[in-house]
Amino acid sequence: MRLFPLRPAVNPRTPPEEEYDEGDAVESADDVTARILFWRAFVWLMIVFGLQTFASLSPELVETYYSQLAYYYLTRFLSGFNKFIPVVAGELLVVGIVLIYVVWTVWYLRRVFRRESNFLDMLKVLFLQWAWLLVGGFALFLFMWGLNYQRLPIEERMDLERRAEGREETVSVGRRIVEGINRNFTTRDAATATGVSQMTVSQPVMFKSIENAFQLETMLGRASQGGFSDPKPLLFSGAATWLDIRGVYIPFTGEAAYNEKLMDCDLPFQIAHIKAHQRGFAREDEANFIAFVVCIKSNEQYVRYSGYLHGLKVLDFLAKSDMQDVQMLRSMIVPGAMADITARETFGARSKSPVLSGISDSAINIYLRANRIRGGLKNFVEDTPLIVNYMLKNPER
Repeated sequence: MRLFPLRPAVNPRTPPEEEYDEGDAVESADDVTARILFWRAFVWLMIVFGLQTFASLSPELVETYYSQLAYYYLTRFLSGFNKFIPVVAGELLVVGIVLIYVVWTVWYLRRVFRRESNFLDMLKVLFLQWAWLLVGGFALFLFMWGLNYQRLPIEERMDLERRAEGREETVSVGRRIVEGINRNFTTRDAATATGVSQMTVSQPVMFKSIENAFQLETMLGRASQGGFSDPKPLLFSGAATWLDIRGVYIPFTGEAAYNEKLMDCDLPFQIAHIKAHQRGFAREDEANFIAFVVCIKSNEQYVRYSGYLHGLKVLDFLAKSDMQDVQMLRSMIVPGAMADITARETFGARSKSPVLSGISDSAINIYLRANRIRGGLKNFVEDTPLIVNYMLKNPER
């Protein structure tokens, strides 16, 4: 068995007969090597977790030397390469890894059926391969993006607050968001066939508008600067829809990839969300908040409309204490935009697979908790206090 096993042992080695007495347990050299490789992988995994723990205890160091320096240049370096690749290279990388492991597994099973090896040897090697892939992948993930989860919280970097506001303040913000929706929705956006709105600009124009809004947002500091490749549609957008995945940032290739099956009214916000991840805002609530701010400041009306639609989640927060105000605010929304809102609320139920999306949610929850996000999936809705307090501090919006 080599340092990194590629195939199971065909003829396990045993010591010559004269080296052991009858009845003694005989252990092959490959068995010993397998245990060594397993414990070596375990030790490296603990080292990687130790690095993550140290980073979580030193957010100032992560912010200064990783997020603002090392990652700043790394992600732009990766974008310089992938901008010449028309498809999502990271998606192809994942497919390639899966295919390699499928082929290896079939090859191992063939040797077992031919009795050139035994089933236990095959399981040992497959387990070791997955263990080393996990360790190597996790270490690379932390270096290429994951340490951004341990940087200073956004409220400390941007002088924001997360405190929940009172009813009157929340209603005031909700009213302004509804006004933003109405102001940025026009009858020319309505699609006669489906009743929902359609994108009023081409994708290149939308991409440019979102990127320009990022670069003009002084609140982001150095993260506002450009140098990134354009977002790319996922090749497997259909599968992503079943899994209820709207977009993803791929750290290993520096790509922002989106689900092209999304409704038009959600697409600009989702692209801004992924581009926030690309700029180092790893937490979901922070990426949501940054995407909201960028969208509502865009020079394109439909992008602003998409941002305000996301901000409507403030009503969900208000609904916990006052449904009457929620109903009043929803009644103020123009009919065309209301058609979009109704379609958005049923989009997931109509398109996702209950089983696959459940598995996907569980995997994302584990992923977020592994990156020290205590709330797991709840982190997606924790941007509401940030939005409310931002709107209160910026009444001109």
